[in-house]
Amino acid sequence: MLRWIGAVALALIASFLLLGVDSAHADRPGDAAAAHAMAAVTTARFDPADPAASFPADYKSVMGYLPTTALGPHGTPILIKPAGDCSSPLGATDYNFDIVCKEHDLSYDVLRYAGIVGHPLPPQARRAADDMFGHDLHARCDQQRLSGLRYATCHLFAESFVEVVGVNSWRQGYRPPGQEDRWQLLSVVLLAAGFLGFPAGHKHLRRRAMSAPWNAGLFPVTPWNTGQVPTLAGRFERTAPLATETRPAAAPAKA
Repeated sequence: MLRWIGAVALALIASFLLLGVDSAHADRPGDAAAAHAMAAVTTARFDPADPAASFPADYKSVMGYLPTTALGPHGTPILIKPAGDCSSPLGATDYNFDIVCKEHDLSYDVLRYAGIVGHPLPPQARRAADDMFGHDLHARCDQQRLSGLRYATCHLFAESFVEVVGVNSWRQGYRPPGQEDRWQLLSVVLLAAGFLGFPAGHKHLRRRAMSAPWNAGLFPVTPWNTGQVPTLAGRFERTAPLATETRPAAAPAKA
């Protein structure tokens, strides 16, 4: 337990040193046009015939592209970044999260745009983007009509994506996302894995320890333990009295 707490603390310190944790200013509304675009992405309320109409007029000149549309996991059109992808070692997975990742990439580019023009959006904008990501990933699993192990595995992958994104957003203080190298991303993945894996691993090891047969031979009775053997319950049980060693009486000295 203490080792895990120490490992998490070190990971947190390393994350803080990498990018800091200053949050965006919650009392500043940010760029109005970017806020309108973010609402169009996260709520999927826009004109499918003219998706660019929901974005700032200079979005293409600043970010280098315009959004396009695709059929989302709910069966309705969504806005996506055409060149987006799932920036994960797992890629889009066998469950084809590609469209949802492109939608999330677009929302992050809107955050970047607002930062570039000098009016970053408040923290709730990034939270809305991450909430949309998690909701649509799980909807993608439901859309495929999976069952049994594949259904559970799909949702497990989806939740792992959500956890990594959530930890990364928190680590960056919900500011506009920055460009990070592989080592920075690895620190986030390890931190998220620690949060995900420790509770299950700790419970498994505890069950194994409590169900293991007790081997009293590991604590043999010796003159130094006074015949007491520790039990799994943490109490002490006294064993049979220790045999005392007797020595023959010395022969009387001859006169």
